Amino acid sequence: MKQTNRLAAGLSAIASVFLFASCEDKHAHVPHDHDGDGVADHGPGEHNAPVPHDHDGDGVADHGPGAHHDHGADVHAKKIAGPNGGKIITAVEPHAEFYVTPEHKVRITFLDEQNTAMAVADQTVDVICGDRSNPTILSFAKDTDGNSLISDGTLPVGNKFPVILTFKTSPDAAPIRGKFALDLSDCPSCDYQEYACTCDHGHAH
Repeated sequence: MKQTNRLAAGLSAIASVFLFASCEDKHAHVPHDHDGDGVADHGPGEHNAPVPHDHDGDGVADHGPGAHHDHGADVHAKKIAGPNGGKIITAVEPHAEFYVTPEHKVRITFLDEQNTAMAVADQTVDVICGDRSNPTILSFAKDTDGNSLISDGTLPVGNKFPVILTFKTSPDAAPIRGKFALDLSDCPSCDYQEYACTCDHGHAH
């Protein structure tokens, strides 16, 4: 009889330990359960700390932090051509339009925030383009209109070649360089040549 009683007592003790551990484990996994009943007393956002991405107000994030795609200002920004139909160079301030004239000269026009031509001040520019082993070097002078710089010579023969520009905003300023692949082919989808194309069809400009 004594052995039976001891066995019963041992089983009861083991059951109590498992029950206690189960309750502790249950409570340990319930956030914000301050009264220990196993039920959250409030949502996670009620400690004056808003729950990120909780749009329906239930205290639970509706999606992860990466679910809103951050496209940035320039990913889907509409591409625009310069006032003459050329390519806008953004590496320099104010921005400049690179435009190839019908005579295959290069016209550089500095632009204000409204994409309108500005009077040329002390800015200068040089261009190196064409075959790297025998490049064409263009120098520029202020055009008669006062609003642009025009190259002294013409571009080399061909429709596609690299162009490197070197700007100086004043005689003492550090040079600012930009480069792109010049493509003088007509774009089939817009009114501009490929180098100034405003379409969103994956051209590298």
